[in-house]
Amino acid sequence: MKESWLSQLRGMRTAFVPAALVFLLCGSLYAAPRPTKPAGGLAPEEETLRIGIGIKPDTLEPSQVTSSAVANLLDQVIETLVTVDENGQIVPQLAERWEASADGRVYTFHLAQGVTFHDGTPLDANAVVWNYNRLKLLDAEVTDCPATAQLAPIDRVDAIDGSTVQYKLLRPVPNFLATLSWVSFGILSPRSESLPDNKRLNIQHPVGTGPFAFEALTADQLVLRRFDGYRGERPYFGKLAFKFITSPQEREKGLTNGQLDVILLPSAKQLSSFAKNARYEVIAKPSTRTIFVNLNNQKAPFNDVRVRRAVNLAIDKQAIIDQVLQGAGTVMDSPVAAGVFGYCPAGSYAYDPEAARSLLAEADVKPGTHLKMLTTRGRYLEDEAVAQRIAGYLRDVGFDVTVEPLDWPALMGALYRPPQQVTADMHLFGWAPSFPDAAYQLPQLFDSKKWPPFGPASSFYKNPEVDKLLDAAVDEAEPRARKDMFCQAGQAIWNDAPAIFLWVQSFPVTYREGLTNIVSLPSEKVQVAFARRVTAPPAEKPGMHQKGKTQ
Repeated sequence: MKESWLSQLRGMRTAFVPAALVFLLCGSLYAAPRPTKPAGGLAPEEETLRIGIGIKPDTLEPSQVTSSAVANLLDQVIETLVTVDENGQIVPQLAERWEASADGRVYTFHLAQGVTFHDGTPLDANAVVWNYNRLKLLDAEVTDCPATAQLAPIDRVDAIDGSTVQYKLLRPVPNFLATLSWVSFGILSPRSESLPDNKRLNIQHPVGTGPFAFEALTADQLVLRRFDGYRGERPYFGKLAFKFITSPQEREKGLTNGQLDVILLPSAKQLSSFAKNARYEVIAKPSTRTIFVNLNNQKAPFNDVRVRRAVNLAIDKQAIIDQVLQGAGTVMDSPVAAGVFGYCPAGSYAYDPEAARSLLAEADVKPGTHLKMLTTRGRYLEDEAVAQRIAGYLRDVGFDVTVEPLDWPALMGALYRPPQQVTADMHLFGWAPSFPDAAYQLPQLFDSKKWPPFGPASSFYKNPEVDKLLDAAVDEAEPRARKDMFCQAGQAIWNDAPAIFLWVQSFPVTYREGLTNIVSLPSEKVQVAFARRVTAPPAEKPGMHQKGKTQ
């Protein structure tokens, strides 16, 4: 078998970090290590760090964000009360410290001093309360706001004094602090709604306290400018420009011709070449992102579990990993990745096209049955190529399949609808939990209360026993009992096969030599806010080799 790019990278000049180092979220929110003040001061205000990414955001309204890719953009602008560091620990951000009551129902946060929003408004307890009230108003008036379901356990939020705010819960909530670390619960300026392009319930020009402020969003890019009033160390670059380029080949072209400085998800075939080239740095980290094909469980033929199991058996996942992803994935054996609390091996849908054909015949699926499959463009590693290979395997067992690639906003528009309005039979999708806990994945994807437009459970799967298990697990404080409930739910979901379970993917990032302080996290967050340019190549990291050399 051809050596994968991932194994090649281990012997090259890369910043590869083993999975065991830190397995953390994909929605979520590590605090990148802050650099010391760069020698020679800051870059000129007009100097821009240009980052090529695969998608355009479908929204900049924080409460509507369901994608870690969009959250990654907003993380530069908006901060939360607490965040998660590179070791997976909850750490201060806008709250410098906090206490929880003995019964777990009251959290008191003490805000950092001297913090201002990008519009000059000081951060105080009333601003935090305003943000909570805005979310409650969204909960009452907007039917398709995924974040507001997290508010149900909160009774009220009060300003105790100017710098102290208190959250009172109706019941203890495991991982309550982790929930507050997600960008949807970031703190916006109460004056945000006065901007011409903002409405209180639809903020598209977010005004936060982060190191960069919103400047412009166009069809081609999101531009952020350095916030010189940021507390602590200021960023080096004057601006960040996130360029929306769906094709990995075009992102690579932009990097090699000098039009881009950093690219996310280059094509798998080119990574070993970048790693060998002294002009580039490559980071290749494992993640907790699972990739799968959601099947419309409310529509024939996928309203029959035999058909759903058949299509799982029809796909040679390892062959796609080897040949398309160049080794950048591990076949799923559970609905969640192994680095997530609540993971238990659930079984295998090994490649068996004869068994697939037998199940389809048993379910009376006629040869030539048409399937419409949607896929993202630029969102996941080799997503269009993956979708075409999956379609080929399904044709081999008798289906007539068409593949329709869509950009991220168009895909969300096609999927975030009630089941009777969704015309596609299946779609390529991925999920990385916003905290490494099954509570941040299984309910979102497999709880029947989270069907669009109320949540992202776009397979329209329903199993009342799974619903009960997930409801109980989310509220269970005892870890062993909680894990057992998630394991039972995961096993039932696996047996019901509401999706074609594919793989846990790796997350490659490539950037130009001469840049430093670019941090890629297992959550698939890429921290660029404190990147800087250096005049000499960075010192060789432990375990790395000289430029251009391999083992």
